[in-house]
This record gives sequence, structure tokens and C-alpha cells, in this order.
Amino acid sequence: METFGRYEFLRKIASGGMGQVFLARQKGPVGFQKLLVVKRLLPHLSEEEEFIQMFLDEARIAALLNHPNIAQIYELGEVDGIYFIAMEYVHGEAIAEVNKRAVQRKGHMPLELKCRVIADAAAGLDAAHHARSPSGRKLSLIHRDVSPQNVLVGFNGSVKIIDFGVAKAAGKLAQTVVGTIKGKHAYMSPEQARGEPLDHRSDVFGLGTVFYELLTQTRLFKRESELATLKAVVGAKVVPPSEVTPGIPKALDAVVLKALARNRDERFGTAGELQLAIEDFLVKHRLPGTTAHLAAFMRELYTEELEEEFSTEPTIIAYDPRLMGGRKAQASGDEHSGPTTVAPAPKAPAAKGVPPARVPKSLQGTEQKEISRKTTVPPKGGKGEK
Repeated sequence: METFGRYEFLRKIASGGMGQVFLARQKGPVGFQKLLVVKRLLPHLSEEEEFIQMFLDEARIAALLNHPNIAQIYELGEVDGIYFIAMEYVHGEAIAEVNKRAVQRKGHMPLELKCRVIADAAAGLDAAHHARSPSGRKLSLIHRDVSPQNVLVGFNGSVKIIDFGVAKAAGKLAQTVVGTIKGKHAYMSPEQARGEPLDHRSDVFGLGTVFYELLTQTRLFKRESELATLKAVVGAKVVPPSEVTPGIPKALDAVVLKALARNRDERFGTAGELQLAIEDFLVKHRLPGTTAHLAAFMRELYTEELEEEFSTEPTIIAYDPRLMGGRKAQASGDEHSGPTTVAPAPKAPAAKGVPPARVPKSLQGTEQKEISRKTTVPPKGGKGEK
């Protein structure tokens, strides 16, 4: 098991051009431990001064975000010259994987739950777009890479946007290396595809694309080549979702098409406006699209995996008698000062050093999902936590 600073790497879950992503554990005094995700940059990138500065600046800003629908950054640091971000661990799956599994297992994902995911993602984006520094300065943060891989759905029904503070630096690195636009082209806004200055409405367009594809089960702008995809983003006709998938209410067509307006002045002015439009739709049509309904759906959809997780990997509770009341500790007859460990016997042996947490399929061995995925790691004295 590799140790990196004060973190133990339990498993590598992704790698790519920027770095590697690890499921990790932070350990502290009196039995403290916490699961998290550490995104470690490749060593040679430390020589790219402009990239590193942009990466650090964006990550520092993103670390100021604190919202239920944003996966939190807990630490930005450096170990032996290698930079890393420690982030909140989200116990769940990317919406791309959730939707795919729902289609395979159930035929579809309920309309109201798709709406819940997008509404909550919009809430996270809106919070980031309006975030201010401790001194009151507006941060003007734009995600730039809103895609199905960067919207996570927790098994508890939570929805979180990940990878704020990464996309801008990643784009700069790509331009430095190959001199062209890089990223998830099919989820770019028209202005992003044209290389124009961006504002928060670019993220609204990206989320609108994700919403469209969830509703219709079709790719909106993806074409046979990157150039063709970018041309489609800029100018391809967008057919209303209800014409692609019968049964979708026309009222929802209006919401999606407004988010996808090519002219940014014709889009929702904020991600919050998009969220409100979806919430109004759910209320008007009396659809049960609550977080509780989403949680129940996720638990049912992943029943087998969750049962296996808790039956094959022991749940370890470690505590220090010094944290217990003095009289209670004496009554137990336990005079030693070391931690006591209580672990129920698992039905099958667990892999040594692997904590009771399942690595989402969306994170397993995919080269493209480099600095994107679950996150957690508080610095000393920081807050912990999907």
C-alpha cells in the first residue's frame, strides 16, 4: 500500500494525461480515518509553470465552494514536488452509468428522477457561479466541463457536481501540448467551441445537453469526428425531446430548448433559473421527484452491489478508550491506552487494506476520466464530509 504524505492509497481508480486518481484513506490520532479521493498530477507537469499556476489558482478558488450539490475540495497540496487535490468521496455513480444501468435493468430511468438529478446539478452550478470569497469578492467561477461523467448520483439520493477548478487548467495543458481545443466536445457551448470568452451561461448549455440526452437516450451533438462534433454544437438543429421520445411533456421541451439556445442571451440567465423551471414542472405535473425517491431508486438499482459490499468487507469501528468517560473506561476494566477495534466477521475475506467502500464503475480503469471523480480529504483541522 503506497503512502503519499498523510494519505494511504488503497486503489488506483483512474489515470490520464494530467495525472492519477486514487481511492485513499486519511488516518489521524485516536483512531480517526476517512475515505477520500486524491488526484495526483504527473511529476513532469511540475515543469509546466503556467499550467501549474493556473491549476493552483483554480483549485484554490474551487476549494472555497461549500454546497450540498458540489463535491468539496478539502486540500490542495504538494508532496515531494508532486501536486495533488484531496476531495470528497462520493459513494455513488456518474449519471451516465446510472442511466445506462437503469435502461438495462428497468427499461428506463423515471422522468421525474432525471428531472431531480438535473435540478440538483443546476443548484450546484448556480451556487458556484454566485460564490464569493471570504472578503466578499465574486469568484466568477465557471465549470467548463459539465458532462454526464461530472454529475454524480449518490446511493443516498444526493447529486454532486465534481471537478470544479480542473477543466480550465486541463484545457490550457491541452493547448500547450497540441495547440488545439481539448475536452468533452459534445458538451461544450457554442461560444466555447468557437473559442470565445465564457460566462456562467456556458455551463447552463452544457447541463442542457446532459438533460436532453437523459430524456431522449440519444447523443445530441456527438459526431464521427471532433471537428464534426464542434460544428454540430455550433449549428446543428435541435429537435424537441418530445419528437425524439414520445411521451415527454411539451412543457419540458420548452425548458430544455431554452437551456440549449445558441444565443446565450436567449438562455436561462442563471443555472438557478433552470433549476426553478424544472422544479415548477415537477410540481405542476405532480411528479414524485424528491431526493428520497431518487435514493430509493438508487438502492434498488444497485441492491446486489451494495449487499456484496457490506457482506464481503468488514465494517471496522476503531475507538480509543481515552475518548470514553473515565468511570466508564474503568468499569470496563480496560486499562490499556491503545485503540480497540470491533469488526463483525465478514461472510467472505476482504482484500487486505481495502475499506468498506465500493469504487464506482465509472471510475474503474478509464483513461479519459483522469482528474474527475470522487473526492475527500480534509486538512488538519478541516471539515470532512457524498
